[in-house]
Amino acid sequence: MPITRKNSPILVIIGPSGAGKSTVVKRLASKGLILVNPTWTTRPPRPREIEESVEHRFISKVEFSKLEKQGFFLECVDMFGLPYRYGLPKVVPSTLRQVSVVMLRSVLIPRFNKYYPNHVIYQIEDELSQVRLRLLDRQQKGEKLGTRLEDYQTEVAAGRKYANRIFINSKSIDLLASQVEQAIGQDLTKP
Repeated sequence: MPITRKNSPILVIIGPSGAGKSTVVKRLASKGLILVNPTWTTRPPRPREIEESVEHRFISKVEFSKLEKQGFFLECVDMFGLPYRYGLPKVVPSTLRQVSVVMLRSVLIPRFNKYYPNHVIYQIEDELSQVRLRLLDRQQKGEKLGTRLEDYQTEVAAGRKYANRIFINSKSIDLLASQVEQAIGQDLTKP
C-alpha cells in the first residue's frame, strides 16, 4: 500500500481551451509524476476524448444523478449556460511519488477553495493565434468550436487572478511539460 501525504498541497491546473493543459497533464501522468483526479460530466465526449481524456469521466445523466445522490461529488455545477452537469471530484491523497492534480476552469476555483484550501494553481496559456489554429484543427476533426475563442482573453484574465505560476506554451509541448515538471519539484514535492 503506498504511503500517502494527506496534507500535501493539491496542484490545480487551469487555462483556456486549446492552450495545451491536457497534453501537459497526460505527459506528466504517463511519467508517474501526478495522480489526476478527473471531473465527471454529462457532456458528450468530443472525438477521441473517451480514449484520451485524463481530466473528465463521461457518464449519462442517470448515472450522474445516482452518484450525486450518493454524495460522490464535492459539488455539482452547471457551467457556461450549457445543459451539461459537472461533478467536482473528491481528491485522492497523493503518494510520496505523485502529486494530486485537478484540472478546473477558473470560475470553479472559489468553490474548490471551500474544500481544499491547500493548493497551488498553475495556469497554462498560449498566444491567441496559436490557440485559434489548434481549435480550428479540432473543429475540422469534428469538435464544436462554440465560444471558446471569443472567451479566451476573459478566461486568461480570470485565471491570472488565481494562478501561483503562469506557463506560456510558446515553443514546444516538451519544453512546457519540462517547465511544469520543474515547478512541481520546487512547489509540491518537498518533504
